[in-house]
Amino acid sequence: MHTTRRQLCFLVASLLSPSRSNCFKQSLAIFSMSSRSPRGKRKSSSLTSSLTTMKDCAEKTDDSNRETEGQKRSHHTFGMAPMKSSIFRETAIADANSLTDGVKLRSMNDNESTDSVILPFIGYGTYKLGREIARSKTLEAFEQGYRCIDTAFIYGGETIETQVGLAIQDAIEQKILENGRNDLFVITKHWRKYHGYEETNQCLRLSLRRLKLDYIDLWLMHWPGPAWNTMNRRKDLIKEYGPWHYAVHSEKDMPRIRAETWRAMEDAMKSGKVKAIGVCNFTIKHLESLKKTASIWPPAVNQIECHPLFPQKELVEYCRKEGIVVQAYSSLGGQDVGKKFWRTLYPPPPKKRGESKPESVTKLSNTPPVLNLSKEKNRTSAQILLRWALDKNFVVIPKTSSKERMLENAGIFDFSLSTYELDKLESELEHALFEVAKAEKKDVDSMARLCWRNDPLRDLLFD
Repeated sequence: MHTTRRQLCFLVASLLSPSRSNCFKQSLAIFSMSSRSPRGKRKSSSLTSSLTTMKDCAEKTDDSNRETEGQKRSHHTFGMAPMKSSIFRETAIADANSLTDGVKLRSMNDNESTDSVILPFIGYGTYKLGREIARSKTLEAFEQGYRCIDTAFIYGGETIETQVGLAIQDAIEQKILENGRNDLFVITKHWRKYHGYEETNQCLRLSLRRLKLDYIDLWLMHWPGPAWNTMNRRKDLIKEYGPWHYAVHSEKDMPRIRAETWRAMEDAMKSGKVKAIGVCNFTIKHLESLKKTASIWPPAVNQIECHPLFPQKELVEYCRKEGIVVQAYSSLGGQDVGKKFWRTLYPPPPKKRGESKPESVTKLSNTPPVLNLSKEKNRTSAQILLRWALDKNFVVIPKTSSKERMLENAGIFDFSLSTYELDKLESELEHALFEVAKAEKKDVDSMARLCWRNDPLRDLLFD
């Protein structure tokens, strides 16, 4: 009887593929150990047990083999990206309650619901995070439930992508991402030094290598303008010859070269190296120019500076009509303005006798309109500013190195701002800015920008 059972095991094994040989050995070992009871009597369930083990193991092997083949197909040099898991949910902002809830983006597989590209409403930003802490803080963001990471080729002097890639590997190895790469939405950006078709392909290869990924979920053109040909730029020469004096490309050639960059991004999307493509810092003029030559339109996303002081209403309305998702950066206020700007906007009130010195306005989050609304809603200033963005139908990517603030930034799904509150916040800030701009004879929009203030091309007035 023992010999017959042994032969039957090998007979079943012979019908299966050679790749399952380890399963056969495992099931045979179990059968051999269990075929006799301690008293020498055979167990009638031993054959069933061994065959069940063989079946389960074979199914696991099949799953492993399928995953391996999927990984081969998704390699960044060839083939389409693998299917996303179902943790990302497309929903309206009003119904969102999770860091995996988001908006569906335009992708190459729009007709396949199982492969929808869902951009979470709240992601974790890595701009100016610092190379020394980028890996640990990105991993901490994963631990707090963030599943969307925003980075860029240029961040940290071209060092942050590598640190983010290491954090992703850490999260996968530590089982923080239960389904591995499929539980993650990665955004990175092409840098302006690589404008042009071949140069753009090179930029993507470098980003994928640094991130240790086979594909990017959302790849953005970081800047519509050119790179500088030197870091040693003289202000007097820029003043004399204009901001394009040190540019790699001429102003006349920029639309054509930018179109070549977009063509390379389109091809990367078609090949599966990226799942969706978009732009950053594009004005209506830049978008209209790109539209003339694009074969994939609209861009899935336009990532722009956007907050109550600089709401960019005309650009936002254009994006809405064209079907472009607005992703707001610097939602909590930019880092390129100093105390002088805020003192001018909100002069400190005189100190009264017997009272402590009133707090000076030093950033957007402690301006009177934001603080007043924060008090009314019993929320932090950061939560008010982030919720303002969500209620304006923007996607946000706040950056912080604090665990407490990671949780604070994520805790904005259980309240909302009314249309009246949104309009009041914007109008009060706009009024303060308008008065200063009028007194100083400056352009309101130029003053409202809190980022890129030191870049000669910051006004984006070129074609």
